[in-house]
Amino acid sequence: MIDLFYITNNLEEAKIVDDLDIDWIFIDLETIGKKERQVGRNTVLSNHSIADIDLIKGEISHTKILVRCNPIGKWSEEEFSAINSKCSEIDMVILPYFKTLEEVKIFLELLDFSKIEPALLVETLGAISNLDEILNIFPFKYIHIGLNDLNIERGTVSMFEPFIDGLMKKIVFICKKNNQNFGIGGIGKIGAELNPSPECLLNEHIRLNSKGVILSRSFKGNFNEQTKDLFKKDLSKSLKDLRNYEKIANSLDSLELLESYKFMKAKIEESIRNENF
Repeated sequence: MIDLFYITNNLEEAKIVDDLDIDWIFIDLETIGKKERQVGRNTVLSNHSIADIDLIKGEISHTKILVRCNPIGKWSEEEFSAINSKCSEIDMVILPYFKTLEEVKIFLELLDFSKIEPALLVETLGAISNLDEILNIFPFKYIHIGLNDLNIERGTVSMFEPFIDGLMKKIVFICKKNNQNFGIGGIGKIGAELNPSPECLLNEHIRLNSKGVILSRSFKGNFNEQTKDLFKKDLSKSLKDLRNYEKIANSLDSLELLESYKFMKAKIEESIRNENF
């Protein structure tokens, strides 16, 4: 089954997530440079903090904790000192927005990887260009391919263009060549009227042998403590729908998955034409 990542620093929300079929709680410390990069975009800027790690880890028993740090910079030594001090609470730390081999080496020097698993968020063209070399310096258990910042850097219309223009094929080839587990982007609720559809995206995860996906904001709804029972019911249903469809996707043969890809490709191309019209 594909690992599911859920972004939150809300304790009550995290306790509900811990009872459901979600593998990772994603605590997002990345703030430096993100607002400037993603100005004008429909993205969420995190207000998570190091203190959230203790708060949540002490109240969950099933779900693992992934922490996204800031990109490497003059602040990194202090940040990783704080992260390493929480080594018993953190399962994995993922490095975002890196471009060079040197940045990854610094990440591995600063993180106590004897106690915390390191991971990489591949979301820049530089990271892709250097990926083959990077994957040979450390046996990463997991990397994630981020689509939003790639979309910004490339100036593409749709953030899903890597699936159809050869870029995703290139990244996946490098990962498979190096026996590297990877996940891709995020996913919305099954049945949602999105382009491409969550069903097509999940089929593509299966076709490419992706191991992880981030649950989009549509899974969160408008969480508040007064309606948390309803929230849990809705989230539970959305997860059941996703896992049930995942079983269907896993039952498709290679030709059926290829047909799904061709359909998804046509829908993405249609959305690009409409945007450019």
